Amino acid sequence: MPLAILAERFGGIDIWNYVGYAASVIVFLSFVMTSVVKLRITSTVGSALFSLYGFMIGSIPTGVLNFGVVCANIYYLVRMKRQKDLFTAHTIDIRNDFLQDFLLFNGRDIQKYFGGYNADHKDADLAILTYCNMTAAGLLLGKDLGGGTLRIDLDYATAEYRDCRLGRFLYPKLAQMGFHHLIATTNSECEAHVRYLRSMSFTEQNGCFVRDV
Repeated sequence: MPLAILAERFGGIDIWNYVGYAASVIVFLSFVMTSVVKLRITSTVGSALFSLYGFMIGSIPTGVLNFGVVCANIYYLVRMKRQKDLFTAHTIDIRNDFLQDFLLFNGRDIQKYFGGYNADHKDADLAILTYCNMTAAGLLLGKDLGGGTLRIDLDYATAEYRDCRLGRFLYPKLAQMGFHHLIATTNSECEAHVRYLRSMSFTEQNGCFVRDV
């Protein structure tokens, strides 16, 4: 059939089988991603390769199905791009029951990204909960050092919002609260948190990360 002939001209069936394997790996990776946007982007790439693979080996149902998945992913990606998320932030008492429940519920994840963090061993006096579309999405705990300086002990975002959006929303709010110099404490072994701080324009000084806002 024409598609089989075309496949032979462009590397042969064996080459397209490798394309199918690559597509399988990419689609699998999309299922282990916590970010919905990254999941759909990765799924789009994998499904596009699967669709091409299906058509090239003459499996029309495989090609059509995965082409449909590509179209659906693009539709929802465009829809999410146009939809504006509502971010809000509220300061709460450091002993607030909801804050303690939030720390308890996300404790294992917090330890993963902030190894060694223990709220009981900190003298934090500022707690800010950040919400996305009225869902608790992040928590900042810190200490007001005076003179417009805030020491950040914990700047945590749940998995769905771990794409720097919360930080971009919250840090200008900190400036409005009178904090213009931020000092973030972190465990150097927590590479993910270090990468986040650098992406948010923090620079390393004397074992800490600092930023002016």
